[in-house]
Amino acid sequence: MKKRIERILQDTLQLSIREGYLNETPDPNFAIQIPADPRHGNFATNLAMIIAGAQKNSPKKIAEVLIEHLQDRDNLISKTEIGGPGFINFFIEKEKWYEFLGTVIALGDKYGESNLGKNEKIMVEFVSANPTGPIHLGHGRGAALGDSLCRVLNFCGYDARREFYINDGGRQVKILGESVYSRWKQLDDPAYPFPDNGYQGDYVKDLAIEVSNKTNLEDLDYNTATNLLSDICKEQILEGIKEDLINFRINFDFWYKESKLYSSGKIDTTIKVLEQRGLLYEKDGALWLKTSLFGDDKDRVIKKNDGELTYFATDISYHFDKWERGFKRVINIWGADHHGYVDRMKAATKAEGIPENWLDVLLIQLVRLWEGGQEVKMSKRAGRYVTLSELVNDVGVDAVRFIFLSKDNNSPIDFDIDLAKKKDSENPVYYVQYAHARICSVFRKAAEQGLKLPEDPGQYFSLLDTEEELSLIRKIAEFPSLVEEIAVDLAPHRLTYYLAELAGNFHRYYNKHRIVIEDIHLSMARLSLSMAVKIVIKNGLGLLGVNAPEEM
Repeated sequence: MKKRIERILQDTLQLSIREGYLNETPDPNFAIQIPADPRHGNFATNLAMIIAGAQKNSPKKIAEVLIEHLQDRDNLISKTEIGGPGFINFFIEKEKWYEFLGTVIALGDKYGESNLGKNEKIMVEFVSANPTGPIHLGHGRGAALGDSLCRVLNFCGYDARREFYINDGGRQVKILGESVYSRWKQLDDPAYPFPDNGYQGDYVKDLAIEVSNKTNLEDLDYNTATNLLSDICKEQILEGIKEDLINFRINFDFWYKESKLYSSGKIDTTIKVLEQRGLLYEKDGALWLKTSLFGDDKDRVIKKNDGELTYFATDISYHFDKWERGFKRVINIWGADHHGYVDRMKAATKAEGIPENWLDVLLIQLVRLWEGGQEVKMSKRAGRYVTLSELVNDVGVDAVRFIFLSKDNNSPIDFDIDLAKKKDSENPVYYVQYAHARICSVFRKAAEQGLKLPEDPGQYFSLLDTEEELSLIRKIAEFPSLVEEIAVDLAPHRLTYYLAELAGNFHRYYNKHRIVIEDIHLSMARLSLSMAVKIVIKNGLGLLGVNAPEEM
């Protein structure tokens, strides 16, 4: 419905300019909004205010011109009003809402889909946790965001792929082997020293016991033993990460190993490309990239004076590889501690000749865990933390995903374990899921009474004439535009708010109006409305990776 209003306004503006009622003006970036107060219409636009300056006239005068020449060929609009400083308010014909309701029911699982993306190839790289320990809550939040974004993007016609970048080389993996070796030695000698920067946590000791039971470490020298433990343990941890993510309903399309960059020679190729572009220079025995030419605050080292490549060098090569694989856009999801790395990485991609808008980076803020009214204290240094799998086992996948997606990625999340377990309206995911289950229950009751929706239920829609019913239809109609806006803004948290509001509207309607009553025609109308709500809730929850149960 929102798109239809947009087309009407665009056609009206073009005609008004063409016929000389308005002056020529660049395409305006106007908004179409839903007024908070229904008395101000079903939709409102600021178009008149946006173009008033170029027209050298008051917004109200511009609004009058637009209304007078409104190109509403389908008779969608019943009434228009000019509000405030120049808003144009639109009231939609009631019959058009009924037509829309029929469209929702006919489309079913496909309601909300679009071809916005035109099959554009997008990579979303997320989680990418070092294979040195289990996935923690921060990784889990990024996992929920990345997966939901892919679901939304694909729903909107993009070709979005999920990728996990495996840091299987470098110092952190070496430290893992040293940590496990120390824990193994401590089984017999508790005083054996543990690395100052070693990995804490009980899982390190568990790995030491498990690997030593299968591998004879006694006959190996320190370097051989730690290298072997690094190789064995990183693969074992990676398998655990994969299992946790599958249990979290995430299946990656690609698992890309850092070691592949080295073995394939891609890093050397990338350095040659930068060298050919005249963007490298030597200073203090190190090799530097002129990132300051592309928006970074200073140049960066890609090869240290001892000949060792920096992490930045591998990241540059990795992103160039993404570009060469044909992805027209890349979305990286990183922890908030990578904030200072964003401009550096964007500068590097521009240095490689990649378009400026190719890379988007979303930063994930912290997850704070609460139980019994107190924060669960976690410390990475001390090895005290709750893993994603532990939280999922405690409260369930649905609750974790929904709550992780309930806020913008730039805001921290307070995850209340007690709230996530509640089975009442205080628990947002339960509240939304219960609306779906409640509707399924209504249809089971209707079936017991021999009622089912006909192939063409539209004949009954005119009986839906209460404000609550029309409000539900209007709320349902918001879904397609909202999903497209989420795809553009990369903001799936907006879907959780929308679903909670839709569920709340339905619960209140259900508590006030019986669905299945003696009047069969009115029952059919209300069942149709309930079916449309059910479709939207199921489709919306699916985009969040959350189940839509039929019974609760």
